[in-house]
Amino acid sequence: MSSADLRPLLHAATGLFAFLLGVLPRALDLTGAVLGLLAGWVVIPASPLEARLRRPGEPFLCGLRTYPLAVLGLVLLLPDATAAAAWCVFAFGDAAASLVGRHLKAPALFGHPKATWSGSGAFVLVGTAVGWGAGTFVAATGGSAAPALAPVVAAAFASALVDLIRIPPDDNVPIAATAGLVLAAATGLLG
Repeated sequence: MSSADLRPLLHAATGLFAFLLGVLPRALDLTGAVLGLLAGWVVIPASPLEARLRRPGEPFLCGLRTYPLAVLGLVLLLPDATAAAAWCVFAFGDAAASLVGRHLKAPALFGHPKATWSGSGAFVLVGTAVGWGAGTFVAATGGSAAPALAPVVAAAFASALVDLIRIPPDDNVPIAATAGLVLAAATGLLG
């Protein structure tokens, strides 16, 4: 498997932990997010996996480091079902955009050098489906109230738009923050 495929698959696989947010107590949710930070900032850089995941010429402060920061922010600041939905919009939507955009040829989106209609469409569809499923699952397993489908669609669409903007050092935090903010606003958490 190429590192270009391994990275988004790992991105999505770690998003599966979002489904535990309604099962585990809040303290364990936060502990898991902090352990993710430790993995991204200490364990992975010290392992051979770092060489397989890091893109050529990529600085140390890259998506491998910003992903756990984004997750910690969601888990720390949002109710569990909303955090799970935002995390999955971010994790699965971004991974789908990368995989589908590279493997299913389509025209560039608004002349963007990397984004395609197929990749961005996959972001919205997969991000919506898994984000809504995660929020609903977490609510059903003892978590907070799940966001409705429409706010998850809006979060996925807004996050896909943010994914089009190249934000140094990486777009993980802005994409996750967009998903979280849209869901927070739509569910009345900001009011």
